[in-house]
Amino acid sequence: MSLSPKAVQHFTCSLALACSILGCFSCGDCVETPSIASIVPSSATVGSAELVLVINGDHFESNSIVEWNGTARATSFVSGHQLKATVTAEDLASLAVVKVTVFSPPHSQPVMLGTSASGSATDSVKINCAGGTSNTLNFAINP
Repeated sequence: MSLSPKAVQHFTCSLALACSILGCFSCGDCVETPSIASIVPSSATVGSAELVLVINGDHFESNSIVEWNGTARATSFVSGHQLKATVTAEDLASLAVVKVTVFSPPHSQPVMLGTSASGSATDSVKINCAGGTSNTLNFAINP
């Protein structure tokens, strides 16, 4: 099966609707854009020792990365709703308001196309799944 770039764009934009209406598509699992609901702790005192930041939210993946003012920090995947990141004593050395985000890399996802109501697959195309960077929460480094 060969699709023109315009057809692929239309297919990608229509995929969610088609998956909910037709039984002949296997949509797979795409990486959704992560979102942060809270961070614990949300502040520290200047000169504090290294700490573990707990990030709660949605759509975290095993390869999601916590970013501290746009710079990756050592990140541990706990679940699709929680990550842990190490904040070093050097990160806490001066007064600041730091932007904390989560980045999940996008990837390509094969989508199987079927020709009958039974859903027998005959061909596939790859779509790019979102991934991306979450909303921002602030972490305060106080005097």
